[in-house]
Amino acid sequence: MVGIQGISGLPEPVRPDRSSSARDNSKTSSTDEGSSSNSDGVAISTEAQAAAQIAQSLKLTENQSDIRADRVAAAKAAIERGDYKQPEVVEAVAQRISKFL
Repeated sequence: MVGIQGISGLPEPVRPDRSSSARDNSKTSSTDEGSSSNSDGVAISTEAQAAAQIAQSLKLTENQSDIRADRVAAAKAAIERGDYKQPEVVEAVAQRISKFL
């Protein structure tokens, strides 16, 4: 049988008028009167389940890299082909950079 050892593991205070065996017997008899089985149950709210699912998803995304290899390969190929040396591309890049200067 499992007993509660008090708050944060602190033992329950002992009263001088009652022994520990009398205290244990009174707890058992009062809890057994209203129930016919000795099973325990836990109910997890839907909000807690959703929060756990979100936390698990966030943990999975933390392990993934922000670098997309396919995009890096496509950019390297475009540089090698000379796509970024065309006058209209140079002008578009210059306009975008000028916003930060």
